[in-house]
Amino acid sequence: MHRTELLECLGDSDFLAKLHCIRQAFQVILSDTANRLFIAERGRKILSALIVRARKNPKKFEEVFDEMISFLEQADHWSNTEIELAAWGVKHLNFYDVVLDFIFMDSFDDLENPPMSIQNVVNNHWLNSSFKETAVASSCWSVLKQKKQQMKMHDGFFAHFYAICEHISPVLAWGFLGPQNSLYEFCSFFKDQVLYFLKDIFDFEKVRYSTIESLTEDLMRLLIHHTDLLLAYLGAESLRLSGCVNGHGQTMSSNLLDAKVQ
Repeated sequence: MHRTELLECLGDSDFLAKLHCIRQAFQVILSDTANRLFIAERGRKILSALIVRARKNPKKFEEVFDEMISFLEQADHWSNTEIELAAWGVKHLNFYDVVLDFIFMDSFDDLENPPMSIQNVVNNHWLNSSFKETAVASSCWSVLKQKKQQMKMHDGFFAHFYAICEHISPVLAWGFLGPQNSLYEFCSFFKDQVLYFLKDIFDFEKVRYSTIESLTEDLMRLLIHHTDLLLAYLGAESLRLSGCVNGHGQTMSSNLLDAKVQ
């Protein structure tokens, strides 16, 4: 899918030319073990915090997340992973195509138009919040069960991916579709930061497309910046919830407000 308009590119040619460069830059970034560990740890920490915000225990999620990272670190799995993803229309085994576009952006698109069964439950004013949350989670697990039954490789990429989704999908679905509480706010902020990051890396004013080295440097800088904002949001929110917001906390909240409207 071309995300030309969403990422505010001048046209499809502009989007595709930048995407070609971005794919190369991410290949360079992920060829460095330290970068892979950094990205994995940031992802683990942020998604675990999301689960905790939903009042769930992140232990099982962290186990299956670590299993996925271990799976991806083994080069002998890459060929089959490429075949699995190609069947879903993902033609490039790249951080942009797999993580940013296929996993995050496609998930956000799905949550914009949830199944009618979920919409009916969420919009039913006779049901209490706890029942709705359980029903949304059951619907997510039912969809995942059907997808797992259709897998051709039962120990491949999607087996690990769906194991992660079992813990994350219900939280995200309830976060976006449920009441506008702290979970909703964090899910919204999380989505915003993913989108801001994508817009930034396709913006000539934010990154240098002059050389692969400069583009790689700028992509890492922006990745650190936006994940820092997410972690700072979590820290500021923890202070707010514990009633310990001091002068430093107020400054942090102000910075986060700026980030939301950037």
